[in-house]
Amino acid sequence: MPEQKSAFDTPWFNAQDAGWFNQLNKSKIPRLVLTAETEDFDDEVVRQFRDEGFDTAYVPLLNGGNDFVERVHRAGDSFGVGEYYGIVAYGDAASLMLEAHLKPNNPRLVAVIAYYPTTIPSVNTKFPPSVKVLVHLAGSEVGVRRTTEVLGIQGKRKTVRKRIDPGEGHGGSLKLGYQAYTYGGAEPGFAEHDLEEFEGVAEGVAFTRTLATLRQAFRIEGGVEGVRDGFVGASGAIGGGRGVQREKVVGQLREFASVVHAPTLTGGVGRKDLESFYARFFAPLPPSFAARLLSRTIGTDRVVDELFVSFTHSSPVPWILPGIPPTNKAVEVVVVSIVCVRGGRVESEHVYWDQASVLAQIGLINPKAVSETMKKKGVKSLPIVGAEGARAIKRGSSKHMNALIADW
Repeated sequence: MPEQKSAFDTPWFNAQDAGWFNQLNKSKIPRLVLTAETEDFDDEVVRQFRDEGFDTAYVPLLNGGNDFVERVHRAGDSFGVGEYYGIVAYGDAASLMLEAHLKPNNPRLVAVIAYYPTTIPSVNTKFPPSVKVLVHLAGSEVGVRRTTEVLGIQGKRKTVRKRIDPGEGHGGSLKLGYQAYTYGGAEPGFAEHDLEEFEGVAEGVAFTRTLATLRQAFRIEGGVEGVRDGFVGASGAIGGGRGVQREKVVGQLREFASVVHAPTLTGGVGRKDLESFYARFFAPLPPSFAARLLSRTIGTDRVVDELFVSFTHSSPVPWILPGIPPTNKAVEVVVVSIVCVRGGRVESEHVYWDQASVLAQIGLINPKAVSETMKKKGVKSLPIVGAEGARAIKRGSSKHMNALIADW
């Protein structure tokens, strides 16, 4: 019997650009089919997607083959008439999902996310414009498939083994015909919390990319900026108010949210710790405290702020200067705040600044206090700048630029 083809297999369908498909792929509730080898799946991963507003269903690989592909599509179709869906697959299931969607065989499918597939399509493969594809690779090698047929998981594949270039750190981009990243040092399983191979840094970077791809496919607009500003205002944090609004702080935080001020290792983990930290050690700020936003970068699930912070150290500031009594010295420093938002609430905030500059400005570090050993080597002063460093970033230049480099 000849293979039956739908209208979506026609040259006309294949020729449509991504913009045309985006007009179609607007779903009231984003739906996901999760699939992997095991009969059940990591509850934490499911919770992550549901927290982001996705309705989910799980389909196990079982014996693979065409029956598996059909079961995945039946699960997607079961969400409701007119609803679009995406697929997030892991391991061998991810390999088969990539193979099965080289052609536009399901008009309601908008995305395929593949975590550490054992085999990937050839490097020049182009997927249909109707489907957003993202591949996360791990380990040192992967099989590259040279055929285009949909094969059962037990079937023979014409593949070659290729080494994966891990790139710089976690999540190096690969030059393929589709979006793909590799995670140096991570092993297959790094994104599943219930496996020994789970690796938090790689999982976090990969999930951010997954979320960005899914939101693009479903045409979902993010609201991370509003969450960040609501949290900052409630906590009395940088750029926010002078007091802590306890109930609002708790309402803006995920259960195990964390805040870390890296130079002083202050902050907390969990709602209770953070509510106490902001109430007892963060606010009130000195009356002279001011923060000016220099730049803001908004990503899929995080906001990065660069702020010019100034204050007179007229009262204790435990998160910047823990254990140091007021010195009445003026301080100017640039602070970088990175707030991660998951499921509409704050997951974490990481804050950085130049602590050596702060300590020099209040008189706790003397740049001229060089050890005798280093003096014998020609060192005359420590490579530390005071307020001029922050002012240079604020102004965009400084007459003291490169003054610490002797041969400049």
